[in-house]
Amino acid sequence: MMYVILFHVENGDPVVTERLAAAIKTMGNWSNRVPGSWLLETNTSARRIRDHLKQFMGERDRLFVARISRNWAGRNMGQGFPEWMGRREFGDFPNG
Repeated sequence: MMYVILFHVENGDPVVTERLAAAIKTMGNWSNRVPGSWLLETNTSARRIRDHLKQFMGERDRLFVARISRNWAGRNMGQGFPEWMGRREFGDFPNG
C-alpha cells in the first residue's frame, strides 16, 4: 500500500527532521522528492505509521499520513519517478 506522509517540525530542528527521515526509510520503499513530504510503500496502516513516527517528534510538530491510490499526477518530480511509482503496490480499495 502507498501512503503520503507530511510533517512539519515546528522549530525547524534538523536533528528531529533527520530522525523522522531515518525512521521513514526503515519502513519500506520511499521517495522524498518534495521537502517535508514522503511517499512510502508499506504493508502497515496509517495509524501504525503515525504511532511509530510520533516517538521521534516534538510535542508541537505536525504529522499527516494518508493512503493513496494509483490515481496520482505530478509535475517536475524528476527522472524515473513515473517508473518508480509504476512499480509500487497500491493495494485494493473497497467500493463506496
